[in-house]
Amino acid sequence: MAQKRIQYQDEFLSEANINSNINILWGKALPILLHRKYLYERFTRENDKSDVIVALEQYISIIASGYFGGKEPQYKVQKVNETQKGILKKIFNKVFGEKNNSEEFQAIIDYITKYNDNGSFFYDVVLDFITTGACYGLVYQRRQDDELVYAHTSSLNSVAIWNYETPSQKIGLLRAWFENTAKGGIETHLEIITKDYKKEFVDGIEKTSITTSAEHEFKEVEDSRKDIYWDDLPVFAVENPTGLCFFENVIPLIKKHEQVIRNNANIFQYNDDAKLKITGFEPENDLLMQATDEEGQLKVNDDGSPVMIQNPARTQEDNAILNAKVFYTPDKDGDIGWVIKNINDTASENHKKTCLDMALMTSGVPNVTDQGFTDADNAAALEKKFFPLEQFLQQPHHLFKKELLRMWEMITNRINLKRGTNFDFRDIEVILNRNLPQNNQEIIDTWLKLRGLLSDKTVIEHLPYDLDAESELAEVDAQNEANIEKNIQNMEKMGQDVSNVTLNTEQNNPNKKFEQDDEVKKENIKQSDAVTKIDKEEKKVL
Repeated sequence: MAQKRIQYQDEFLSEANINSNINILWGKALPILLHRKYLYERFTRENDKSDVIVALEQYISIIASGYFGGKEPQYKVQKVNETQKGILKKIFNKVFGEKNNSEEFQAIIDYITKYNDNGSFFYDVVLDFITTGACYGLVYQRRQDDELVYAHTSSLNSVAIWNYETPSQKIGLLRAWFENTAKGGIETHLEIITKDYKKEFVDGIEKTSITTSAEHEFKEVEDSRKDIYWDDLPVFAVENPTGLCFFENVIPLIKKHEQVIRNNANIFQYNDDAKLKITGFEPENDLLMQATDEEGQLKVNDDGSPVMIQNPARTQEDNAILNAKVFYTPDKDGDIGWVIKNINDTASENHKKTCLDMALMTSGVPNVTDQGFTDADNAAALEKKFFPLEQFLQQPHHLFKKELLRMWEMITNRINLKRGTNFDFRDIEVILNRNLPQNNQEIIDTWLKLRGLLSDKTVIEHLPYDLDAESELAEVDAQNEANIEKNIQNMEKMGQDVSNVTLNTEQNNPNKKFEQDDEVKKENIKQSDAVTKIDKEEKKVL
């Protein structure tokens, strides 16, 4: 059963109340964590001892996580044009877009994302959200080198606390971990993080197992309190409002799918071990005989009944019949055959396919063995197959964009505080791309056709390769200069005049060249007009 989010008033987590409320808070958080543990074990099947395991939970989670989180988010600093600035200033009486040096801000963002392995962080939190319905990360600044860090923390030991505002805001994060003691018990540790402080608590009652019915007695760890020097809760947290993970609603269908396979396997095993039925024939030896002791005396039970065992002579006789190539029944109505169970293969396969199709349809994940999927030979066809999953991901898409922008708001405010800058987080555009195969040649051709309308930098940034536009343009300039210098050297070797050749990059700039070409065209027009005027004068004289 899905667990809803934890909600309290802001005062519940205040320093004056947290020590008395920590046991209540843990009582709310533990069922959520145990439920997520159950979901994670369904995902991994590491503790499943069933003889038939078809881990559709893992298939659904991996496909959905790879599609949604396979490509890292892009953060672009938007440039506000002069028209937009004028309108915004007129309406809001504020100046937007002037606090940012967009290139400097973009360079800082790129540095922070590379340092934190942005793609790995995003995939980890997406996989947690898909498999458990929630994901978390911690945001902090390291003291030793002042690096700004955002790191993934598992949803199996973390729970966010929300307030009752509209919309509801995060006011804290509870993290738990369990340590084995020297006595062989389990010791529970808790850490509570708010926008004002961080504290650690330890349970004074050791336990053999963690259950919701056990008693707890948490006490604050001495000297564990630390101040939080952020203006907001330094936590990345996305929780599904329904509390559901992606495969939770289809677990009954997955169980039925496995049961159909298990039933078929049992029937095949029964038929493989089938018994031989013979009618119209009497064996010479009895099936059972009374057991005897070492002295040859017949054995009896305490109640005086005989102790019966399988007759070895009968076993030998049955084996001879089974191994015989021909068997004769003295009775003319006798028969011989195997006692087996018949299976309706068509009905069984239809039932199994129905369970599989319904499970995948309900979760929105396409079946890669479906003929329509295997026949999809281009990106557009694949997008159609992923259309249902795209609809399922619309809510997570907006939840993640909102929380990522909030994370960058905290990081931007931290940079402004530490470096004395005035960057505005609202100029950051969060771009979430889906992970689908793409036709690189089509993309390249499309963007190359836009050269002249768009800058070379913009074209390079949108090519399907991991290229740094600034570096590539610098390399092109250096290459052009080297080619010009090489041409000059070749001309000197051939004795040509190189006095009019220059290495000035400004003069070789394409924009400068266009200006020069325009001047030449204007001069040619003037000369043409002069010639036309002379021709007219000559015609008058004639």
